[in-house]
Amino acid sequence: MRGCHPCLTAIFGGEMRNKQVGTSWLISGALACLLTVLPAKLMASGLKDPTADTLNRCLNDPANGSTSGQTECEAAATGDYDRRMNAAYATLMHELPRVAAQQLRLSQRAWLAFRDAEAKARNALYETRQGTMYVPMQAADATNVIRDRALLLEGYVRVMAIDD
Repeated sequence: MRGCHPCLTAIFGGEMRNKQVGTSWLISGALACLLTVLPAKLMASGLKDPTADTLNRCLNDPANGSTSGQTECEAAATGDYDRRMNAAYATLMHELPRVAAQQLRLSQRAWLAFRDAEAKARNALYETRQGTMYVPMQAADATNVIRDRALLLEGYVRVMAIDD
């Protein structure tokens, strides 16, 4: 698997190739790798992320220097990424053949369960911290989970457009 990211190579073509590994482990491993690699790949490819640009401007605005200002910036970005994710999902469900759309639906449902479980874990972690600095950090972590899924689905939409 020359040219692949090292963690994908390990899962699909390297260390795990000769081992008995459950499908759910492979899917979880691949998802974790993609969520790690995707934002960096987006930036390296030169694609612009307007939500990230807006978020950065919002966070850097002195008027939003407070905890509530920073948290509001993250909430706005989360909402925009959620909108983008849903738009990409709808586009894919419309364009994909039936079997592929069914697989995407299963994937999205699994991701939603992951998102909810991750939110519970994240909330439990931040409950162990004291101080207002953790509030925007927690909000940023929540934004990142939605951002990564939105960018992934938008990437799939671009893949579907290659042959068009």
